[in-house]
Amino acid sequence: MPMPTEFFKMSAAGNDFILFDNRTGGLAVEGLDGLVRRLCARSTSVGADGVVLLERSQRADVRVRFFNPDGGVTFCGNGGRCAARLAYLNGMAPARMVLESDRGFHRAEVRDADVCFEMPDPCGYDAGVEIEAAGRRWSGVVVDTGVPHFVIQLSDPLEGFIDVPGRAIRSHPRFGPAGVNVDFIHTTSAGVHTVRTFERGVEAETLACATGCVAAALALVANGRARPPVSLTTRSGAVLVIRFEGEPGRASGVRVEGEARLVYVGHLAEEALRGFEPGR
Repeated sequence: MPMPTEFFKMSAAGNDFILFDNRTGGLAVEGLDGLVRRLCARSTSVGADGVVLLERSQRADVRVRFFNPDGGVTFCGNGGRCAARLAYLNGMAPARMVLESDRGFHRAEVRDADVCFEMPDPCGYDAGVEIEAAGRRWSGVVVDTGVPHFVIQLSDPLEGFIDVPGRAIRSHPRFGPAGVNVDFIHTTSAGVHTVRTFERGVEAETLACATGCVAAALALVANGRARPPVSLTTRSGAVLVIRFEGEPGRASGVRVEGEARLVYVGHLAEEALRGFEPGR
């Protein structure tokens, strides 16, 4: 089966992805990590925060697979929202659909450019975590919202790059070999909740992170600083709305709402598939 060269570049609140219609199975999941790394490299290829495959499903409208820029398999809420909108735009699924992922089944609804996507139920909630990293002590909440996150509430926002503290916290021994995503949240004097996320697998700050916004919303509600639905302003300036039922430590019915934008449709050239080789 020939590999599909047509791809769709999409952005959800600044979180950008390369999506493929893989219903023919032309992209084999095994051994895909090298291609994902090449395609996600900014400046030398398409560039993205991840790759998403849309495939056939026997039990849902669409099967989706998510890959980090390092080639690792992951789960991604914003990638799911992009997949839902593309499935609708390309006639793969109705506006109200069900997507299947490695984390289960997710109801989604497309309303023009906005997509509401159902996330996995959070697990492993721990509000009493303290570590030392990057020369200071950090206190926060650990929760798995599809991937593990460490949420830190700050009285003053971090300015400039967050890569130094983000990388140090992400790899702290407390979080095991796989590490965590790190979220820094701040509530302004006007009551606006902001969130910045350092993502493992990307190994940098991304402009938005849906699983991070869910983790941040749970932490804000647990501390009495917000009530659901929680609106969070991401690094891109776009707002994601988080809805859930129940107490933060046992939340269910989690949904993420916001824009998912189709930016362009393209075809990969041979050089993109071969990868960039410096010095040639």
